[in-house]
Amino acid sequence: VKLEMLATIEQSARRGADMVSQVLSFARGMEGRRIDVQVRHLVRDVAKIVAETFPKSITLRDHVPADTWLLHADPTQLHQVLLNLCVNARDAMPSGGRITISAENLLIDAQYAAMILDARPGPYVKVEVEDTGTGIPPEIVEKVFDPFFTTKEPGKGTGLGLSTSLAIVKSHGGFIRVYSDPGAGTRFHVY
Repeated sequence: VKLEMLATIEQSARRGADMVSQVLSFARGMEGRRIDVQVRHLVRDVAKIVAETFPKSITLRDHVPADTWLLHADPTQLHQVLLNLCVNARDAMPSGGRITISAENLLIDAQYAAMILDARPGPYVKVEVEDTGTGIPPEIVEKVFDPFFTTKEPGKGTGLGLSTSLAIVKSHGGFIRVYSDPGAGTRFHVY
C-alpha cells in the first residue's frame, strides 16, 4: 500500500510539473503535444487520483467502452480537464455523493452542429462527467466558463479551472456543454 501511495505521489508530482508547463503554454497558446490517446487510460488515471485523495464519502463510477475512438490530443491537457471537472464535482458535494465519468463515440451531423457554438460536423468522443451535487443555479450557469468567475469562498478557488478546461477543449477542436439541476447535480459533456 505504501509503494502504491509513493507511486501515486510520484505520478502526481510529474503531473504537477506538466501542469506548470501547461499554465506557461496557456499564456502562449494551447498548442501542446499531440499523440494518440486512449480516453479509457485517462479516466482510469483520474479515477485512481479521486479514490486516493477525495473524501471517502465520494465515490466514482466510470464507463468507457473498449471501442472508444482514439483521440489525437495532449494527454496532460485532457487529464487536467477531467481532473478540473472532478474537483468541481467534489466541491459541489460537501456531504458526499457520486461522480460518474462515461464516454461514447458520436458522429455529429451538420444540423446538430449548426445549433451549437464551436461545433463542426464530424466524429467526436463525448466524455460526460456527472455529479450528484448541489447543481448550478440557472442565473449563473452561463458564467461558469468566464475567467476568474467562482462561487467558492475566497482562498478556495481561482475561477480558472473551467475557463482553462474550455480553452484546452477548444484547442483540440472540441466544445463543452453543461446541464445542471439545482439540488440534483451537474453534467458536463466534453466533445
